[in-house]
Amino acid sequence: MMRRFLRQPGGRLASIFAVILCAMSAVMGSYVYSACQKASADYTTLVSDIVLAQQATPQLRAALEEGSRQPSSEHIKYIDYFISLSKQHLNNIQSSIERHRYLISDVEYLHNHFSELSNRLSDLTQQSQQAQQRPELIDPLQRVAMEVGGAQAWLYNQLLEEVRDTSVQQRLVMQRLSIAVSALLVLMVSAAITLCLAVIHLHRQRNVMHQLMLTDELTGLYNRRHLVNVASAALTQALRDRAPLSLLLLDIDHFKQINDTYGHPTGDKVLRQISKQLRELSRPSDTLARIGGEEFCLLMPNTATHDALQAADRLRREIEVNAMSDMELHANPTISIGVTTCQSGSLTFEQLYSFADKALYQAKALGRNRVESLLPPTEPSPYSELQAYGHTLIRESSDS
Repeated sequence: MMRRFLRQPGGRLASIFAVILCAMSAVMGSYVYSACQKASADYTTLVSDIVLAQQATPQLRAALEEGSRQPSSEHIKYIDYFISLSKQHLNNIQSSIERHRYLISDVEYLHNHFSELSNRLSDLTQQSQQAQQRPELIDPLQRVAMEVGGAQAWLYNQLLEEVRDTSVQQRLVMQRLSIAVSALLVLMVSAAITLCLAVIHLHRQRNVMHQLMLTDELTGLYNRRHLVNVASAALTQALRDRAPLSLLLLDIDHFKQINDTYGHPTGDKVLRQISKQLRELSRPSDTLARIGGEEFCLLMPNTATHDALQAADRLRREIEVNAMSDMELHANPTISIGVTTCQSGSLTFEQLYSFADKALYQAKALGRNRVESLLPPTEPSPYSELQAYGHTLIRESSDS
C-alpha cells in the first residue's frame, strides 16, 4: 500500500511535505532543547559567590587601614586571611562560571582579568608574608592591595552585569521558547493532518479506481470483468449446493438504426434508460452487467430455467411498453433475450455464455423482441418439456 501511495502524484507531494515537516520539526526540537537548557540555567550560586567576594574587598581594605595605624603581627595575619579569602572567592567564581556553559562565551573577554587578578592576589599573599617579618612593608602592601581591590570591584561588577544581561536573555528565551513550542505543535498537527488527508485521498482514489475497473462508465452497471469474477464464484457455489444458475443475455434490437437515425447522444440516453429499467427490475441477488455496446448480461443464482424464462419475458415486456420519457423516438426500443441454465454448476462461465449467446442469436433470427432458451445437452431439465413450454409462453406473450 505504501508503494502505491508513493506512486501517486499526491502521495509523492504528501511524502515530500512530510519529510520537510519532519526536518523542520527536528530543527525546531533541537532549538527547543537548547533553549530549555539555557532557560533552565540557575545563576543563584554564582551571584552569591560574587556578592560574597564583593563583601570581602572592603573588609580587606579595613584590615589594611587598621594595620597601617597599628602595625602588628596579628593585623598582618588578619590581612593575610582576607587576601586568602579573596583568592578563594575568585576561584569559586571561576568554578561557577565553568559550570554555566552558556555564560562562558559571554565572559570570555574577562579571562585575562581573572588570570591577572589571581596572580596579583598570589603576589599580595607573598608580600603579606614578608610584611610579617618587616612591618615597614605594610604601606606598600596597602597601596598594592587597594589596586587589587579596585580590580576586584571592577571585575565583579562586570560579572554581575553579564549575569544580569543573561537573565534578561533568559526571559526572552522563555518567550521565544513558548512560541517555538507552539510552532512545533502546529507543525506536528499539520503533518498529522496532511498525512491523514493523504491517506484518505489515497483510499478514495483507490475506491474510485476499483469502481472504474468494475463498472461501465456510461451506464454505471458492472462490466464484463466483474461479471466473470462473480460468475466464477457463483458457479463454484452452485456446484457446492447443487443448485441451478441461469444466465440471460439481452441485446437491444436495431440499436445501430437508433444511432444512425437519432445520433449517438440519443443512443447513449437509450442505453442509460434501459440500464436503469433493467436494474430496477432485477433482484438484489442478481448481477447485471453491460458486456458490449448494446449487450447486457444478467446472472441469476438459485434460479431454474422456468423462473429465468418468466423473468426474461417480464423484462422484455417492461422495456417494450415503457416509453422513453425525455426522448422523441418513433417507437420504444425492444430487446431480445437468450436464456440458459446450469443445473449444478458443472460448467464454466465461457460454456454457459456460449449457450446463452446461441439462444440470443436464435431469438434475433426468429424476429427479435422475444425470449429463447438453450440448455446444455448434458444438463437434464427438471421440468418436462421445459423448452417447448418456454417457447409457447413467449409466443403467447408476443401475440397478446
